[in-house]
Amino acid sequence: MFDPFQFQLVPGRLFLLATFLPLLPVPLLLLIAIVRNLTRTRKEDGGAAATTYWLLGGDRPLPLGGYLCVACLIAAAVLAICGAVIFANDVDRLAAEPQQFEARWSERTDWVRIGPAISDTPANALQLGYRIDRLTVLMFVMVTVVGSLVFLFALGYLADELQERVPLPHEIGHGHRRGRFSRFFLFLSLFAFSMLNLLIADNLFQVFVSWELVGVCSFWLIGFYYEKPSAAFAANKAFLMNRVGDAGLLLALGIAFGTFGTLNIRDLIAMLEAGHPPGLTPTLWLLMGLGLFLGCVGKSAQVPLQTWLPDAMEGPTPVSALIHAATMVAAGVYLVGRCYPLLSPEVLLVIAYVGLITLVLSATMALVSTDIKRVLAFSTGSQLGFMMLALGVGGWAAGLFHLLTHAVFKALLFLCAGSVIHGLHHEQDLRKMGGLRRKMPITAYAMLIGVLAISGMPLLSGWYSKEQILGAALGYGLDSGHYLLFIGPFLTAGLTAFYMFRLWFLAFAGEPRDQHLYDHAHESPLIMTLPLMILALLSVGLAWGQPVWNADASILGHMVQAAAPVGSEERFHHAHELAEKHHLLVGGLAFGALIIGFGIAWLRYARRIPNAAQLAEPRGLFANRWYFDRIYDAIFVRGTIALAATSAAFDKSNPDKPTRRGTLDGVMNWFADVTIIAGSGLRFVQSGRIRGYVLVLMLSLVGLLGAIVVMGY
Repeated sequence: MFDPFQFQLVPGRLFLLATFLPLLPVPLLLLIAIVRNLTRTRKEDGGAAATTYWLLGGDRPLPLGGYLCVACLIAAAVLAICGAVIFANDVDRLAAEPQQFEARWSERTDWVRIGPAISDTPANALQLGYRIDRLTVLMFVMVTVVGSLVFLFALGYLADELQERVPLPHEIGHGHRRGRFSRFFLFLSLFAFSMLNLLIADNLFQVFVSWELVGVCSFWLIGFYYEKPSAAFAANKAFLMNRVGDAGLLLALGIAFGTFGTLNIRDLIAMLEAGHPPGLTPTLWLLMGLGLFLGCVGKSAQVPLQTWLPDAMEGPTPVSALIHAATMVAAGVYLVGRCYPLLSPEVLLVIAYVGLITLVLSATMALVSTDIKRVLAFSTGSQLGFMMLALGVGGWAAGLFHLLTHAVFKALLFLCAGSVIHGLHHEQDLRKMGGLRRKMPITAYAMLIGVLAISGMPLLSGWYSKEQILGAALGYGLDSGHYLLFIGPFLTAGLTAFYMFRLWFLAFAGEPRDQHLYDHAHESPLIMTLPLMILALLSVGLAWGQPVWNADASILGHMVQAAAPVGSEERFHHAHELAEKHHLLVGGLAFGALIIGFGIAWLRYARRIPNAAQLAEPRGLFANRWYFDRIYDAIFVRGTIALAATSAAFDKSNPDKPTRRGTLDGVMNWFADVTIIAGSGLRFVQSGRIRGYVLVLMLSLVGLLGAIVVMGY
């Protein structure tokens, strides 16, 4: 059998090929765009340019690019599933032969050499490579499958971008722009490639490269409707907030390379477990861990770098689904899980408390939000806080398990929100909705499944992973005395049920609050509802085990548990014993929180649907997002502007007083003025008359001779 990539000998290359498949359409679409722009300006001349212009569809966007991107990601998902099956067989077959297993599932090559060219010293080289392990397989399959469904949904959602002239948003004014269908899918495919490359990377250098690619793709996608000032602002905000976190990640990489001499994750872990290198002081170890976590705080929108996440809803809804479910925000949790053995106990405690603060604050902000997408954005921040808290209290498997289940039901929730927005002609205000289950039944009941899953309804996927997180938090709290670390998550579980059912009741239950909007509402086409139905099924049965009512019997949960780093369970052995001992208490409290949250939402929004006056614009601490944006604006934005104005005032002189000495311009102008005055004085000496020059020369000579005679005498 012809096998140019040697997949039989090195099946890990299946994942490598799957990683590059989403990248394949990118240069092709860029080339087509360049050719179209060149021929567009020369079409009036006729000839080959006019023919090419006509063949490429004129000014009308080409649908082919979007379908090619979808096909490539679906092919990547198929390769990932095939690779996962082969990997599972290899794990059982080659368990006793680790070297052969590594040769089949990992490869490296030097990228840049630093220092002496000694081939067997990885410390002297930055490397590129991939390594496939259990965690990589699970995450890779999740990203490609969920991403494929989001891409498929986007074909219908972005159908308006296939028009030659797309109306500008009403807040901009009248006018049109060209459709950007292919541009959107180009950015989306590059986004998917960046995340997949991050997953398979076996070294922190390659992780950082993909990390930055994810960031720039999110900038392009969040600001896709860049004519809107709010979209341009949101894109800049997300980009800048993530740069703050990336500064910490760069610090961690510098410490790791300077201390260990390598950035390969396996080598770092092995050297740390074998004994701290001489240069790794406790302070440097702490700083390295905090730097790594700071990078994850930015990407996963944890306090205090969480403010960009709700504003990122300015991008098209498929972008929101991809960012919140399978790519950008998942990267932070994934990196903490991947580098878990590198983190000191102090760093893990910081991670736990940052997760606690984030999950509580984000949930309170979701309570009062009236934008259907922003409710889900705050929900994402809260759920990411659950994951970070789990990792911090020793629930590695629980945190990563919830990352996988959350990706499915959060993608479902966002795509359902997109279906609602599409059916209501881009209306997102919950105060104008109501009764939509009669007009959009597929969307309504698919979203109800997502709401039940995220709320922790027993037998749905979210229940299995959330039970493990709450159990880990309870066990750690009882063992260490950090009781807030389990009180906060239990209370927030009730808040989650409340604000999610509040969203569903406001959108789909009762009577319509805007009759005109309701009359024009319609169900989305099949290309958009099909992904909803698939994700709804996955949200129900993804985490099932045997028996299904036993949260500890989840097959997916056991897969994640098998992927846990060696020794991660031993660090929290006693806490895990306490969690197991009180698992019935955990289940009871979690279910009680769900019932209370649902009950309050049902009484408030289902039994007595408020009118428009009762759903006025919310105010107060929660509605103002705990004033984080205002504080940052006062300290950083206005502070920077004030500093810039002060610097400018010191640098630039007043045009009416250009010689003012108190500025840099004034000082420099003073030197210039002195030079000009001196030059003006000397100018009269340079008369241009030969007789004058001879006279001065003779007088100077006589004076010089006289001085010599006098001094000699």
